[in-house]
Amino acid sequence: MFGDLWNSTYDLLSDTGFWLSVLGTVVKVIVILILARMILGFLKKVISQTLKKREGKYVNLSEQRSQTLVSLLHSIAANVIYFIAILLVLDELGFSLASVLVGAGVLGLAIGFGAQNVVRDVITGFFILYEDQFSVGDYITTGEYTGTVIDFGLRVTKIQDWTGEVNIIPNGHIEEVKNYSKENAYAVVDMRVSYQDRIETTQEIIEEACLSVFEKEENMIQKPEMLGLQEIGESGAVIRTIALCKPVMQWGVEREMRRAILDAFALKGVEVPYQQITVHQKGNVS
Repeated sequence: MFGDLWNSTYDLLSDTGFWLSVLGTVVKVIVILILARMILGFLKKVISQTLKKREGKYVNLSEQRSQTLVSLLHSIAANVIYFIAILLVLDELGFSLASVLVGAGVLGLAIGFGAQNVVRDVITGFFILYEDQFSVGDYITTGEYTGTVIDFGLRVTKIQDWTGEVNIIPNGHIEEVKNYSKENAYAVVDMRVSYQDRIETTQEIIEEACLSVFEKEENMIQKPEMLGLQEIGESGAVIRTIALCKPVMQWGVEREMRRAILDAFALKGVEVPYQQITVHQKGNVS
């Protein structure tokens, strides 16, 4: 028995056709790997050049965010190319591609069912990154959370609110985003004044006070604009003034404008109305 096995092995190893077949398979495997590497290099170059053009022309991508997106797409391209290359190598080695694909499909299906939320978070994070919805350092509102983005990843986003708490939010839960850091914003100041004072005179005082703020406030881009009478209420009229400010700076400007207006009211003797209640009592008071 061992003699027959030795003889068949010897005949196989001494067969020139066998070694030519092995050499041909090795050459094919090497060619497949070289082509996979060349294709991957070409795809990486195309991805980098495409996003570089988009960074300055089509999409408002920061340099850091663009580099992160390039790295992610490079990784995806590498995984796809090498997966196809491995399948072709296994085919050359005599493995059944159908069995391999079925096994990979079953494994992928099991992983997909077990990690649906993770996959959703990653996909959402990818689109947030690509669309540049927000960046680290932006002041945003999403759902019930408002604060500064201190960290952003493909799976979770960390938002720190004004009291210091850090909220960790899965990207899949981020559906609507209000970004205060993208564009200039208006400071809106509503001041309630008494009906005993003339509206025109009060408006002039408010406008002068807001102009004094503009002269020293670098976060105001344009001179304040007096919109005028905004509301007529029970205890007084409301006069509205707006001012265009740098992103996220409108709240500080509003506080400074209110302070200047109240100082001007005190100086000019303008009364700030407050709600009063008059009590009428019937009968004799002993």
